[in-house]
Amino acid sequence: MTKSERTLVFNLCVAVFNIVLGLAVELTLIFILLFILPHIPGASESIPTQTLLPFVLLAGLFAAMVISVRCISWAIKKFNLAEKINENAVKRYIHDDSENLRHL
Repeated sequence: MTKSERTLVFNLCVAVFNIVLGLAVELTLIFILLFILPHIPGASESIPTQTLLPFVLLAGLFAAMVISVRCISWAIKKFNLAEKINENAVKRYIHDDSENLRHL
């Protein structure tokens, strides 16, 4: 396989991983919000579920993005993918801080 073919496979795997991870995080948060939160005394009367739902979904989206970037950068380092895939795909997930520290 060429480097561009491996990069295509990597990007497809990342896309599937992001979809599955996003769904898992969102469904977990919705489950907690709809089934567990009403059984906690005092929590069910404080904020209605319909009011809290958009904020929980936004927090889940942010959490899924953070988890995704960390997992993908871990996988790139763990499986030595930096030299096997395109350099631009690696730069998306792993940032080289040596350039930022050079001026200090």
